[in-house]
Amino acid sequence: MKTPFARLPCLLFGLLFAVVVPLPAAPSLAPDAVFDGNPAAGAEACTGGVVVDDGTLETGYGWVPSVVDGRYVQRFERADFISRKMEEVCVCWTRNHADDEITFRVQLYRDRGGRPTLEPEASFEAVASFVPTFPDGAFVSVDVSGIDMRAVTDIFYLGVQWDPSVDQYFFVCADHSEGTPVVDGWFIDDRASEWTSVLDTIDPIFLSHRAMLIRGRAAEGNFPLVPTLSEWGIVILVVVIAAFGALLLRRRDD
Repeated sequence: MKTPFARLPCLLFGLLFAVVVPLPAAPSLAPDAVFDGNPAAGAEACTGGVVVDDGTLETGYGWVPSVVDGRYVQRFERADFISRKMEEVCVCWTRNHADDEITFRVQLYRDRGGRPTLEPEASFEAVASFVPTFPDGAFVSVDVSGIDMRAVTDIFYLGVQWDPSVDQYFFVCADHSEGTPVVDGWFIDDRASEWTSVLDTIDPIFLSHRAMLIRGRAAEGNFPLVPTLSEWGIVILVVVIAAFGALLLRRRDD
């Protein structure tokens, strides 16, 4: 169970705006309909890639400063990308304190049992500078050309990890527009044993969740998606090969 202060990451968002920056349009202080959202700067980010948000942010998801390892990821499907070679990940950030630069990691996770694995398949360090204050946000593009999606499950997760005790009061931009289809997102911190879905939590800031402003783009060219086996598929294949080998040995002995 998450504690009220360390496990409900986005309840803090409303408290910060109520106490530190009392904005009447703060998404946790009024219905989303009151605040139509602001277009994120650099909305052309990852053009030609997979974009599940509408380019505006109504809120953001962050962590309290007592957390030292906070992560947010979003669900993607490999079939939506034009090739197996991931080229770029774009993330929108916002903040509400003076520091405008955050060091973070873009991470990719395989799917296991309908949720992200605990350890990332790939991780890339990045820096976002001149992050605007809420209600504005801005995309930063991260080169992830080292990712080969042949090793990725059909469903996978892209997102960010950072140390909120160092880079405090930064938030991943979130789309709460009614017209945006709902896309599942997940979060975990250093004191949690497993991921939690934003669609399966009591934190009220997620009630109107539609998508996080996290995008991915695969490279154009001759990089076709080559079908790969899931982890269970590999296990089954190994069992079948072992059984076939045992059968051949038995026939030889006969």
